[in-house]
Amino acid sequence: MENSFGTNLKSLRKSNGFTLETLGEKLKISKSTLSDYENGKSSPPFDVCETIADFFKINIESLRASGVSRVSANTIFAANRNTGGFKDDNEKAKLIAQKNQLEFQNKIANQQVEGLQVQLKLVSQIVESKNSEIRSLQMQIRLLDEKLGDFKTISPTH
Repeated sequence: MENSFGTNLKSLRKSNGFTLETLGEKLKISKSTLSDYENGKSSPPFDVCETIADFFKINIESLRASGVSRVSANTIFAANRNTGGFKDDNEKAKLIAQKNQLEFQNKIANQQVEGLQVQLKLVSQIVESKNSEIRSLQMQIRLLDEKLGDFKTISPTH
């Protein structure tokens, strides 16, 4: 199973220039516990997820989302907040445009997932319908076999 939380945590930690030790100190979590979260050896309780998400100024869903790209825009902003801001307004505008593009791509991806879920549901319904049809045909075959058997016993043979 993919460890999205651990992958995202590691990406956030590194992109913000934290070692396991320094992040652990800031979050009041041991270095080894953070390492276990990043490597998928253990999962943090909900309150720890909240603490980590709050620290990086992202929501928990983004932290747990599959794919680091979902948190990359927020990571950039968190890094800039932690290091003192943007170099200039042009850099800020570019980052805002990147963030907006990532959010748009995320919405499209979510819509695609929802569309695939609807398609999967429809395919499941079609399969169930076909299975019912097969059962009905099997029952009709059995009935015809019985009638054919009855017919053979009634009809005279030459």
